[in-house]
Amino acid sequence: MLRVCLPSPWFCVLALGTAPSCAPKAGPLLPGDAAVVEQFKQLHKPLYGVYDLGPDRNGIHGLLADSFVGEALTQEYVEHYTTLFRMVDDETSIQIQRVDYESVAVLDRGAGHVRVDADWSVGGVVTHQGHKHPRVNRYRAVYTLSHTRHGLRITDTRMRNLERVRSLLSAGDAWTIDDLPKSGAGFMDPLDLLEAGVLDDIEKAERERANTTGVPTP
Repeated sequence: MLRVCLPSPWFCVLALGTAPSCAPKAGPLLPGDAAVVEQFKQLHKPLYGVYDLGPDRNGIHGLLADSFVGEALTQEYVEHYTTLFRMVDDETSIQIQRVDYESVAVLDRGAGHVRVDADWSVGGVVTHQGHKHPRVNRYRAVYTLSHTRHGLRITDTRMRNLERVRSLLSAGDAWTIDDLPKSGAGFMDPLDLLEAGVLDDIEKAERERANTTGVPTP
């Protein structure tokens, strides 16, 4: 006679005349490191589309729900909705131009989850009360990706570092190569700036300065 019992998260097989044999259930099979890195980028990069939505509750939640689950989704939703609501009140908008990854590496694995260390840069244009300013920010964070019925999703975020890379076009800033990530990630080329209208804004500022000082622009 054979009796099988399956109490979670352990299973025991009891055979007549033998001692019980117990072992932990095997967790879901996760993809290899290269696939994890690629899936992380596919989950992470689209998140910056949230800045195109404004304070649209359903739109924000729907976009974030494609990448986050559980408490992580709730936290991200509250933070992004609050930020976008305040941006409208402050007459501020952000146009994301570039999201580039300096490095993404698998740190460790557990039952049904994997942690990755990500270093990335974001280049964009901040418009505040009609004035446009190019910005490049660099970030580093550890993300936990967990297995769900929809595939891997982000379940935890731990920020490690955030720094603003000084703008090449900001008045008074001295641009040095040390300010850039090694790959130049996130830095906007002139076509990006033209598309965003930043160069037009700079030319307008130069004309206004010339009218004030009497010094013609070159």
